[in-house]
Amino acid sequence: MNYQYRVGGSLAYNHPTYIERNADRELLTALKNGQFCYVFNCRQMGKSSLRVRVTHILQQLGMDCASVDITSLGSNDNLSQWYNGVITRLFLGFNLTGKINLKSWLREREDLPPVQRLGQFIEEVLLVYCRGEKIYIFIDEIDKILSLQFSLDDFFSLIRYCYNQRAENAQYERITFALFGVATPADLIREKTQTSFNIGQAIELTGFNLAEIAPLAAGLSSQSNYQPDCLEKIIFWTGGQPFLTQKICQLLRESDLDIETLIKERIINNWESQDEPVHLRTIADRLLRNQDKAARLLGIYQQILEKEAIPYDDSPEQGELRLSGLVVKKDNQLVVYNPIYREIFNLNWVEKQLEQLRPYSEAIAAWQQSNYTDESRLLRGKALNNALDWSQGKSLSNLDYQFLTASQNLDKREAEISLETQKQANKILAIAHQKATKRIQIGSVILIASLLGSLLAFIQVKQAWQQVETAQLGIQLQRNGDSYWQQFHFEELESLMAAMQAVNSLKNIVTDDQTLSKYPATSPIITLQQILDRIQEKNQLQGHRGTIYSVSISPDRQKIASASQDKTVKIWNQKGENIQTLTGHQGAVYSVIFSPDGQKIATASEDKTAKIWNLQGQNLVTYPDHQESVYSVSFSPDGQKIVTTSRDKTARLWNLSGETLQVFKGHKRSIDAASFSPDGQKIATASRDGTIKIWDLSGKIILSLGQENTEAFYSVNFSPDGQKIAGAAADKTAKIWDLEGNLIATFRGHQDFVNSVNFSPDGQFIITASSDGSAKIWGMQGEEITTLRGHQESVFTAVFSQDGKQVVTGSSDETAKIWQLNNLNQTRADNTSVTINSQGNIIAIANKDGQITLLDSQGKKIREFTTKMRSIYSIAFHPDSNQIAITGRNGKVQIWSQKGTMLQEFTASQVPIYSLAFNGEGTAIITGTSEGKVQYWHLNNHRPQLINSWTVDDSIIYDLVFSPDHQKIATATRGKIKIWDLQGNLLKEIKTDSFPVYGVSFSPDGEKIAAISRDGTARRWDIDGNLRSEFKIEEDIVYGIAFSPDSQEIVIIARDGQKHRWPLETEYNYLQKLLDRGCFWLEDYLRTRPEKREALSLCTGKIKPFTF
Repeated sequence: MNYQYRVGGSLAYNHPTYIERNADRELLTALKNGQFCYVFNCRQMGKSSLRVRVTHILQQLGMDCASVDITSLGSNDNLSQWYNGVITRLFLGFNLTGKINLKSWLREREDLPPVQRLGQFIEEVLLVYCRGEKIYIFIDEIDKILSLQFSLDDFFSLIRYCYNQRAENAQYERITFALFGVATPADLIREKTQTSFNIGQAIELTGFNLAEIAPLAAGLSSQSNYQPDCLEKIIFWTGGQPFLTQKICQLLRESDLDIETLIKERIINNWESQDEPVHLRTIADRLLRNQDKAARLLGIYQQILEKEAIPYDDSPEQGELRLSGLVVKKDNQLVVYNPIYREIFNLNWVEKQLEQLRPYSEAIAAWQQSNYTDESRLLRGKALNNALDWSQGKSLSNLDYQFLTASQNLDKREAEISLETQKQANKILAIAHQKATKRIQIGSVILIASLLGSLLAFIQVKQAWQQVETAQLGIQLQRNGDSYWQQFHFEELESLMAAMQAVNSLKNIVTDDQTLSKYPATSPIITLQQILDRIQEKNQLQGHRGTIYSVSISPDRQKIASASQDKTVKIWNQKGENIQTLTGHQGAVYSVIFSPDGQKIATASEDKTAKIWNLQGQNLVTYPDHQESVYSVSFSPDGQKIVTTSRDKTARLWNLSGETLQVFKGHKRSIDAASFSPDGQKIATASRDGTIKIWDLSGKIILSLGQENTEAFYSVNFSPDGQKIAGAAADKTAKIWDLEGNLIATFRGHQDFVNSVNFSPDGQFIITASSDGSAKIWGMQGEEITTLRGHQESVFTAVFSQDGKQVVTGSSDETAKIWQLNNLNQTRADNTSVTINSQGNIIAIANKDGQITLLDSQGKKIREFTTKMRSIYSIAFHPDSNQIAITGRNGKVQIWSQKGTMLQEFTASQVPIYSLAFNGEGTAIITGTSEGKVQYWHLNNHRPQLINSWTVDDSIIYDLVFSPDHQKIATATRGKIKIWDLQGNLLKEIKTDSFPVYGVSFSPDGEKIAAISRDGTARRWDIDGNLRSEFKIEEDIVYGIAFSPDSQEIVIIARDGQKHRWPLETEYNYLQKLLDRGCFWLEDYLRTRPEKREALSLCTGKIKPFTF
């Protein structure tokens, strides 16, 4: 049976998958009774299908029906044209051709107000010529009127008028309206004193229930993966959402996967690239489309995620959130519509959107994680004023208002404290002066005593001034440290230098024996440490006087070429020094590329030519045959040919002597880019006509991607293995296809045109450059890995170096930037546990799907394998690092080899296990459960033996660890660390704060303990529980902490496996090491900038100036 589910669009009235709901019966009954009705709900809930179905039933009963789809009316029409469009749709819908001459009728009434014209059409035409007992006018997509430039309040007043006329003219009893759309009544009427909706009946259109979808089983019963509870599982995952229900049914017909696996692989995972027809992006767009309201809506939705449900209060914001389709009203509460939405639009997604909206996202997140107690995260001064200016006219979340209010209160309080500090300083000076005067007066008795007294008084005055100055400088440095961290997200090198200056100032006012807790400020140290751990911007290439359109890195990575609007190409060495400038083009240079042997450079220009140059700047060949600007040039893999593209709609293949070998014709608009396949046998071109074409060298089109007359393509490249093609487009996306033309992935995240796309040398990543001012690196499934920010204007080009460790970008801000890539781990938001081995050179990451990833100390992937466990909560290395133990929600423990072979499995608990650890010999394992129970297991080759167990408390044990002598165990729970002997006797309890403690570790000598809390606060105690140091890092989730093998550092491990180090040597020495690290990073940047080098004098003597 050819049974097809309908995914998207309206269903025909007799479609076999149409599901009748209570709304069908309610709407039909109300319309029969002459009620004005409106069906307002989110998109893809079946409103249009309901209208089609009800229309058919009424027509079968002899009624006259017509529909007006607002989207069919011109969005650029004026008011009169809009009303004429409605009249025309009604004229055609009621089949009144031949009854009147519509053009003449409209012309005779063109002087009437438009709404009056429609009113006369209803009374003089519809009520006269429509012969059915009732006349029904259905208005679909009514929300589209919100985008019009004029008010349609009179339109709704006319509907009310028709209803009220029933009392005076019985003919009006015949006419009834029904409105359908994604809106609320309040949205539609601009003049809030008017309303038409108090005479109408709202029809609630809910999702499907299990009984209603029973007919859908007809298309599934013959499938091999069909189970009796299929429909029940579908309803569970979709919540009865009509579009998703139909889509999953159709996917089941096309797949042998079970429902859960299918939903995860075909809908949830990489959802943005699989969302066809568009559904999930519609929800996201609805939430985020109005930046003035988006933060408020996200804040409400965040509360629902955190609390499972919130009371329904019928507020406009809750109404808007319901119209997104993301939440639904149940039992007078708002809840997430279904598990699919909860999985996709999760807390991480919400936080990411809020980060993009708020100018203070980092600060508010840290403040929230501190349970609203860390005042160092609040805004002050200029940052606060900027935030308040941004908030004007916006509807923000309660959290935003709390944060801004707390910031204002703190700012006011600190201003008062500053005033009081000055008063105290004056008081200290006055007392010192009095003492000095008194001692000087005593000098009339003994001269020597007078002199000594005067000296002592002078010293007291000086010390008082020093105390005041140190306190004031400390306050300023503390503020500056926070602001430099905010600056880092947009100006990496500038913020690094500022943070170094702040730390140097701090170093000058503390002593080498002073502990961190006694420092007048600590935020500059934390900020500098975090900047050095994360910084990627290595250098800036400045010298062009116009947009940089293209950059290229030589194959040996020793040179960089940049092409500019200023008609020049500059060649730079790796240190950022300009070693050659190529002049000769008569217009902007749009493209530059090194030859495969690195000995030549090809360029393409606005002057309608391409050129080849040697590295000494000599023009070797000029290619003059294009009729318009030449936009790109590329060498063949063997370096013997080039391909150029032009605004003249052609691409040309040339040899190195300047002879045309082939002309490629077929594009309808300019061709912006071309690329050779790795084997040199194919060429891909990207055009503004909306297509990418693949050609053989004879000029024959092998494949065409995209669709003509859609969004332009600006860039195209083959993958290193030649099996994929990437394109960058004006629709703010990049896309990857295989050579059969199948779309593999879509990369969404940029906010403006994507100008270029390039593969990494290993083919595992792509990099895109966008007019939104950023470049992004992505994994091959569409997941964003990192964003490079720092350019002040559009980024036109971004390329990888041959070793994949560097990126160079070029921008219309007239600079190119060199970026040093720290770690391109494809970080997953669903990573659940991270650990590091005892040698400190291997990191293991587990995610909720059971995948284990091993990384070396540089962050490079060693191995990846999938286990048989889902929802892994903890992972631990065997002491010899050759084995890995995992545990999780199912209460089982599994031991795996590093190569991915399961060696042992046993059930340790009937409740989830959140933590486990090997002892130092690898002969025993301890586990910690969700109910606070510790279990001590002896391992053998057959059946592990439970040696002992005890209860810590009734909360989750997030981490536990053996002491180095194997005689003690430390457990970490919410706000507590407890130390036990192996018999379960409590030896010591250490209290931290109210946050869960995610990681705990003994030092190798067993004399110190370190712990990391959920809010990113790391602490170190001696074995007696005395706090020795404390610091905080900026990470969304931190999963582990460990001492380095030599006990010289604390290593903190973030969710993505990134390590953050904190030395345990004296803080004073550590400050100098941080500054030395900063000077080393800045070496190339400062080399050619004497003014910057002079300003950062602390690096003097460590940077060699550049000389020509």
